[in-house]
Amino acid sequence: MAIEHVTLDREARPVGQVLRIKPGQENLEIQYTGLNWSRPAQVTFKYQMMGLDRDWVEAGTRRAAYYSHLPPGNYTFRVVADNGDGVWNMEGRSLQVTVLPPFYRTWWFATLLLVVVAGFVGLAWQVRVARLQRVHTAQLAFSRQLIASQENERKRIASELHDSLGQHLLVIKNRAALGERATHDHRAAREQFDEIAASASQAISEVREIAYNLRPVNLDRLGLTAVIDEMIEKVSSVSGIEFSTDLVPLDRVFTPDSEINIYRIIQESVSNIVKHSQATKANVELWRADGDLHILVRDNGRGFNSGPVMDKTGSPVARGLGLTGIAERVRMLGGMHSVASTPGYGTTLTIQVPLPSPAGAGEA
Repeated sequence: MAIEHVTLDREARPVGQVLRIKPGQENLEIQYTGLNWSRPAQVTFKYQMMGLDRDWVEAGTRRAAYYSHLPPGNYTFRVVADNGDGVWNMEGRSLQVTVLPPFYRTWWFATLLLVVVAGFVGLAWQVRVARLQRVHTAQLAFSRQLIASQENERKRIASELHDSLGQHLLVIKNRAALGERATHDHRAAREQFDEIAASASQAISEVREIAYNLRPVNLDRLGLTAVIDEMIEKVSSVSGIEFSTDLVPLDRVFTPDSEINIYRIIQESVSNIVKHSQATKANVELWRADGDLHILVRDNGRGFNSGPVMDKTGSPVARGLGLTGIAERVRMLGGMHSVASTPGYGTTLTIQVPLPSPAGAGEA
């Protein structure tokens, strides 16, 4: 018997050589024949593509084998014939077939891909490390600013207690001593007592101011919304900036700790407008939407470049404790914030804070 013809995608290929199938070549046809001059029609065949077929394929009298989409690899095609009397010629004929893999399944491409992936992983790791270093640097800068701010606040409170409250108490003490000596002069004693009352009233006012700066007393009495509105009205009256407000009721929506954070965020935002914006108008809006509290603070002031500020090493530089403190409080509340500003066109601060579940609202 013999293998007569080999065609690959209907193109004849040499029979006596190793058949190489390139990527994209799909349809293989192998024609064979058996020699039996007396009864050629009774010759039957079976074939096997070793490495692909698990067993012999009974072809009967068909004299062709068909394969398509052979996987990459090395194969041996074998065909044997029966002479019609049940005697098989097991020596048969064979053909070596090599199916070449596409480039993306070759070892060199896998190696190249591994190198590229490793490069990307290394680059991503370096970017992440650099980002963590920048965040760490920013946190250290914020911590230093926070410590300095706390020290300055302690100095300010100590100075206020010494210079104002201490002086008033000293006046009260001296006036009381003078009044005690003027027991026979009722008019002089009355003047001393009036001075004592005036100094005491002024001392009480200043103590209230100091306490308000530490924590607004009315926050627990009147609620968050009223205290925010009161604070903005007070700032508007003394700053010359026309503030407008649109505040959704927020009383007992948040926990006390969250309430003071929200109050400080708005207070610091308003304070930044007064200190830096040179604005004539500003507005503060609070509303609820999609399970979040939205805060908007906007002014028509001089604005600034809101892009990140970097030092010579490429590390972020904090703009000041105001915006940094706002960002830290928003982070503590699990929210997000953004600052949009352009020189000459004012500044807009937007904040989004998740509302607590009803079960946890207003709990201490």
